[in-house]
Amino acid sequence: MENIEKQKINNLDVQNLNIVDKNGNVKMTLFSNGNVPPAKMDGKDILPGHRQNDPISGVMFYNGEGDECGGLIFGSEKRENGDYHSGLSLTFDQYKQDQIVQILVDDHNGEQTYGFHIYDRPSTPLTEILKMSNNIQTIENETEKQKAFEKLSEKSHQRIFMGKNRNGDVSVRLNDSKGKERIRMLIDSNDVPRMEFLDDQGRVIYSLPPAQDTEKH
Repeated sequence: MENIEKQKINNLDVQNLNIVDKNGNVKMTLFSNGNVPPAKMDGKDILPGHRQNDPISGVMFYNGEGDECGGLIFGSEKRENGDYHSGLSLTFDQYKQDQIVQILVDDHNGEQTYGFHIYDRPSTPLTEILKMSNNIQTIENETEKQKAFEKLSEKSHQRIFMGKNRNGDVSVRLNDSKGKERIRMLIDSNDVPRMEFLDDQGRVIYSLPPAQDTEKH
């Protein structure tokens, strides 16, 4: 391959393009709507059909073992009645797991949320988590099934959000290891700033300024 002369191409129209290393291993895939690559890990499609019908294009990243390790997806969809949904997501995955860093933009008929997210993931590989999830699905007792799913996801939580929500609040929110919000610093849609500390039940235990001061606005 070293003897092949470089070519200059001004325009190239493709629906799918793989960037490979010198051994032919795919390191990055550029794809258009309808050509979404499968979620690969350990050489297999671990989520058959995942994202295949979504109106998205983007770029997928692959690590040295060929596992998907993040990517950029974007797209929009508009209905005949004028309703629309538009979004963009840039993610970076934990080794053999799901995303741990994400930049997300979501717009549904003008209701927008966008920001930066950080997640905790378990050390158990995602392939094992999926197998356990499939086994849990066979449990007939709904209460036991729910408890089993909660146990399975107990180490997978969002820890940080920094951005703007659909209410117009711009905030930084910090969650504990169980995914419960414990600190939030925000400026609400009325431009009133505040900082709140919460207990593990979601109750505000301390705020700046004190609650009675914010109620005057």
